[in-house]
Amino acid sequence: MPERPSQEAYWGSNLDPQNIGAGAQGGDAIAAEFPFYLTPDQRCALDSMRPVARARVLDIGAGLGVNSLYLASRGATVVATDIAHERLAILRRFAQSGGIALASTIRGIPPAAGGRIHAVRCAAEHLPFRAGAFDRACSKSVLIHTRLARAAAETARVLAAGGRGVFVEPMTGNPFVNLYRRTLAPQVWREITTYFSRAEMDALCTPFARSRRSFHYLFAFFAFVFQFGVRAPFLFRVSLALLTAVDRALFAVCPPLKKLAWFVVISTDR
Repeated sequence: MPERPSQEAYWGSNLDPQNIGAGAQGGDAIAAEFPFYLTPDQRCALDSMRPVARARVLDIGAGLGVNSLYLASRGATVVATDIAHERLAILRRFAQSGGIALASTIRGIPPAAGGRIHAVRCAAEHLPFRAGAFDRACSKSVLIHTRLARAAAETARVLAAGGRGVFVEPMTGNPFVNLYRRTLAPQVWREITTYFSRAEMDALCTPFARSRRSFHYLFAFFAFVFQFGVRAPFLFRVSLALLTAVDRALFAVCPPLKKLAWFVVISTDR
């Protein structure tokens, strides 16, 4: 597959934490994402990664680093990678100015001792680390922008025996999301993105010994209007809880509806 057009340039110039080119950037913009961080898919991913205290964690495509900051606040040593130097520079400055401690306020728990972040510029397909270097690896909405088979193989290589990778990726099937992608989403997303279908999920899991999948958001997609549209944390939490309960009931009664989920959380064991 040839290089995707504008990939590095897009992420180097798009420095808002929401990844939609809204223009906001810097530490204040990162901190503003904390009230929206612990969504059901993110909680599922974090639960799958436990324990992280004193773990060596690779955050692939960390971007501005809300996930890296949170994991470091829980005592992990995090290596945050990204192809965009500009994003890592903002993350590094924010972490050094107390961002790790600030991230602990997401759950109101003091930061664990020993947590820290190292920023490394690289692509997911070419990780400059020795085999078995990490206990955990994670990403969110990143592998959709990669040569997936190569990125999966590289991630498996750098995980230690018994290590775990947890990946949160958007899927192809949700009709409401697809309408947004065709109308309001940045047009460049169509050039730099391959959303996950069953084929991509299977490809990601191939280098690993075991894998599990959890599906999130059918009607709950609409709660995110209060994050990406009108930013209202309270309304976001309330509507997300209600609509997630509806989605879970629907998925339980009719499992084939899971193919219409917006996100899949894939947990893999090395």
